Amino acid sequence: MNGFDTIFLFKQKDGEWTSEPLEWHNRGFLFGDGLFETMVFRKNKIRFSGDHELRLLESADILGLDRTGISSIQEIEKKLNRDFPNSTGLRVRWNIYRSGQGKYSPLEHFTDETLQIEAYKNPDILKVNSFVSEKIRVGTALWSNCKTLNSLTYVMANHERINKKMDEVILLSYEGLVSEAGSSNIFWVKDNVYFTPSLKCNCIAGVGRKQIIRKLTEQGIEIIEGEFLPVELIKADKIFTSNVTGVSYIQKIGDWEFDTDPDQFIVDVFD
Repeated sequence: MNGFDTIFLFKQKDGEWTSEPLEWHNRGFLFGDGLFETMVFRKNKIRFSGDHELRLLESADILGLDRTGISSIQEIEKKLNRDFPNSTGLRVRWNIYRSGQGKYSPLEHFTDETLQIEAYKNPDILKVNSFVSEKIRVGTALWSNCKTLNSLTYVMANHERINKKMDEVILLSYEGLVSEAGSSNIFWVKDNVYFTPSLKCNCIAGVGRKQIIRKLTEQGIEIIEGEFLPVELIKADKIFTSNVTGVSYIQKIGDWEFDTDPDQFIVDVFD
């Protein structure tokens, strides 16, 4: 399995995972009616598995999905260990979507599942050029902090980033507050104090974000979750983004430059 291979598995009604889909025109495909978790499988286990499972089940409750039929994280680990016994690392996307058909109004609230599996790759530790999007904003909704299948906000943000030939895009809420990056949460450091947007700013409740906040708290380092205008970013000494795969440091936002020397204790959280 190389970095360009992707394996898709669909959970059947008998509990077996196969490459044959239950149906193509499902509610995930038609309406983005569901959730996903991107996870890292290394050393025979899913990293941060408890936090992934907790976020997915809490999000299922928000979307009104019946959580009783959802696989356990241990079941997925068992499947990965059986199918990829010699793997050095996998990136696994676990998709949960509402079963049944219907139109906007669902006919049922049970769930179907798929797994998308590919080789794991460490994120780039450095992102040289970044910008604050003036076109795309992160909206407020009951599910704003969930990783839903409806990800058009992030698709369009990264479309803008590619067109601008940039390495990272920073997104604001509709209120003009710093929210997150194109596929990551965002942190910055000023005078040895760490800052990150509150979940009230509509950012995803990232599993990687949670680990960093936990680590800073354990180390007795001040971390402030709050509501910040983008001007606070250009005052920072250092800016980095995080998702479950790791962290990346931002070198520039426009003409402003920042320290990119990694905080090793932060990087090690994802080891």
